[in-house]
Amino acid sequence: MRSRSYPPRLIRHRLSAFTLIELLIVIVIIAILAAVAFPVYGMVMEVVRKTEAEKDVQDIKAAISSYHLEYGRFPYGGEQDVELNTEDDDIMSVLAGVEGNPLNNRGKVFYQGKRAKSAREGNPIGGTYGEGDSIRMADPWGQPYYIIIDANYDNKVQNPDPGGGTGEVELRQPIVVWSKGKPIKKGTDNGPKDWHTSW
Repeated sequence: MRSRSYPPRLIRHRLSAFTLIELLIVIVIIAILAAVAFPVYGMVMEVVRKTEAEKDVQDIKAAISSYHLEYGRFPYGGEQDVELNTEDDDIMSVLAGVEGNPLNNRGKVFYQGKRAKSAREGNPIGGTYGEGDSIRMADPWGQPYYIIIDANYDNKVQNPDPGGGTGEVELRQPIVVWSKGKPIKKGTDNGPKDWHTSW
């Protein structure tokens, strides 16, 4: 019996080629892995944002406490408890040690956080933004942080969520800081159960 021989090139080509079925199977497997990975990635990123917000809340509170230790007063000129936010008020400029600010005339830096993403496009997310004496800060969802300072020094502030976890109308703390978390709908606020708080 005579054996048939093939040219070496033809044999190599046949052995190294994929069939159409094999390619389709690989494409289907990649699609299934991608379909599983994207939702998991989204959930992991949301956990990262929540952790970042909780850390920022504690860092802002610690910066205000450090300011109080340095100056013997809080970074606010009034005599009544005040609610501030990191978007409309100059609290971050004071804590960042911007030169010439009368509330921080020593120019000491109490807070130096990371720069926000997308700050140049006008949608700052997760950090400080702005220049000079108008430093601002956004949480990981692009919303401001909220702060209540005990400016009358009675060691208590109004509870922003009196019906919430503690059930108290007043909190026995000189500083409270919170983020309202990821907005459920654009332009609406979350309920207090979704907040990230310092108390």
